[in-house]
Amino acid sequence: MQILKLTLILIILVSCQNKENKKAENSEMVFGTKSFKVQPIINLSEKLESEDEIISVSVDKNGINALIIHSALQYRTENGMFAVIKSDKPKDYTFIRFDLKGNEIFRTLIKDEYYNFHNVNFLPAKEILLICGRSRYKNENEIDKNARIYNLKGELLRDFIAGDGIQDVQIDNDGNIWTSYFDEGIFGNYGWNQPIGTSGLICWNKDGQKIWEFEPIDGLDHMADCYAMNIDSDNNIWFYYYTEFPLVKLDNSKQIKFWNTNIGGSSSLNIFDNKVLMADGYDGNNFILFEIKGNKLKKTKKIKFINEENQELNKRNYITSFGLNIGFLEENKIYLTNMNEIK
Repeated sequence: MQILKLTLILIILVSCQNKENKKAENSEMVFGTKSFKVQPIINLSEKLESEDEIISVSVDKNGINALIIHSALQYRTENGMFAVIKSDKPKDYTFIRFDLKGNEIFRTLIKDEYYNFHNVNFLPAKEILLICGRSRYKNENEIDKNARIYNLKGELLRDFIAGDGIQDVQIDNDGNIWTSYFDEGIFGNYGWNQPIGTSGLICWNKDGQKIWEFEPIDGLDHMADCYAMNIDSDNNIWFYYYTEFPLVKLDNSKQIKFWNTNIGGSSSLNIFDNKVLMADGYDGNNFILFEIKGNKLKKTKKIKFINEENQELNKRNYITSFGLNIGFLEENKIYLTNMNEIK
């Protein structure tokens, strides 16, 4: 009798295991990888002279911004990191604005600038925002004002201190400036004992006055490093951060919702309706498409983007892109698609 019971238990366990295996197989079949071909819309090589270098590219709601430096001398430290805040000699930059089809709208020459910039953006008031990701604090009278705003003639209109360790910059529909911070900007470096970026995410108005900063609600940790940020077409702010890596939504009334992602180390974030596209964590090269279903974030498929030569456009090529727009930079070519194209 005892042997019969053990045999029945074994049969049940094997049957359950087979069901789980079949469920896993079906899950793998559903959660497959889909490839999408993306065409280049701009070849920046046509805009470059021999000593020019592309410093930053961003895609906003209505256009594409490119910043070109005309001499990269003293721009980087010997190990290639963006650590030099200012160079000893002034240099010239060119800002170029394109529409989303790749047509050049205008270009602006910014002359005799000492700052080394890492982020380029365009404000709704037709002003150019350039931000150096680093800022040194020497004393209360000597702080690098690393956010600088120019008119279309290349004249400096105003500047302000945006803090050290800036990870990313986005402009919302009202023209407010959102800056996120990596760990050094949150915990302090370059003389900052009380860093501006301690919260991890700050909103500034167009004049550089702080109007909001992140405070975690119940269920959320403080930020140690903001890995990704974006703004959707309804002006909701989305962000994703270390250590627990939640996906967080801040709506227009400053109410917060969040979802567990079960993915660590993603470096990009695109939003459209209830769809979320993120880079595939620390180890993956491509992207994962999620669907928001109530309080759950469901993985639906892996996404691989390829160019006209069937080369991967992965997270290393990704450029800061607003909302549903998805931009890449590869060999001086700008590629653009959007989440409507991902079926």
